[in-house]
Amino acid sequence: MKKILPLTAVVGMAAAAVAAGLPSDEARAVTSRPGAKSPRSTVTLSVAPGSLTASELPCLPTRLAVSMTNTGNEPVFADATLAADAPIVLTDEVFSTYLPATDPDQPVTRSVGVRVPHGTAPGTYDLTVTAGKQRVVVPLTVEAVPEPAPGTNLAFGRLATASSTHGNFRTCGAVDGDSDYRNWSTGSGWNDADKGVFPDWLAVTWPEPVQLGRIEVVTYGTPSRPAALQGVKDFDVQVRTGGDWLTVGSYRANTRERVVTTFDPVTTDSIRVVVHASNSSDYSRILEVEAFAPR
Repeated sequence: MKKILPLTAVVGMAAAAVAAGLPSDEARAVTSRPGAKSPRSTVTLSVAPGSLTASELPCLPTRLAVSMTNTGNEPVFADATLAADAPIVLTDEVFSTYLPATDPDQPVTRSVGVRVPHGTAPGTYDLTVTAGKQRVVVPLTVEAVPEPAPGTNLAFGRLATASSTHGNFRTCGAVDGDSDYRNWSTGSGWNDADKGVFPDWLAVTWPEPVQLGRIEVVTYGTPSRPAALQGVKDFDVQVRTGGDWLTVGSYRANTRERVVTTFDPVTTDSIRVVVHASNSSDYSRILEVEAFAPR
């Protein structure tokens, strides 16, 4: 029998039985047992990692793993509240979960995104997680985005949006700096969600205008199934200027995995790839979009 640890949460046994979905006669048996005492459930809070470093690049967010563990001998519902110093933004402010009584103890974990808005001053900000009387403070160090060196991919980590995104893929996967096809299954790339429906588009946006002279699009292909079989086939590369989209590259019947588009310098705050057809006739698949200043 498990030893009951010091009390941090108390629930009635009957309520816990009903919440756990036990039959009503079992719940009644709990309350009718002579001399029955309210059981005690201990909830332990943990947060990892113990400190974080981040910047305001929107597609390179950082995350916290918030875990609660029931170390008692009865199930319980538990809540954790999350807060961050302004202007830091968390994807969750409350983490509520049912915690069964198991042996060995099994934590229930929530992954919480941490976003640094554009314009946040470099410094240290507190992320606070509270459950009952337990309180964990995680320091977040915000670093300034360094000035790009010559030849730097200016699309890296920037805001990515799309017409749609399929399953576990993320639009940010197309600006994460990883163009290795072997990492496609981990979500390092973009796959639209509307099978057989075109056009699709993927865009990258900057908070302030940048000057560009080259855009590179890497579509998906493997040695056994190259881009000629499953990559983007017909597509346009565009930059936004004066509120309108300017096409700087137009490609049809493409079979290459990496397509490089060079053009006269343009000052823009957004670029996009508009896909009209794929070689597989089903989805638009892009591993990476890269953008560079004029040489």
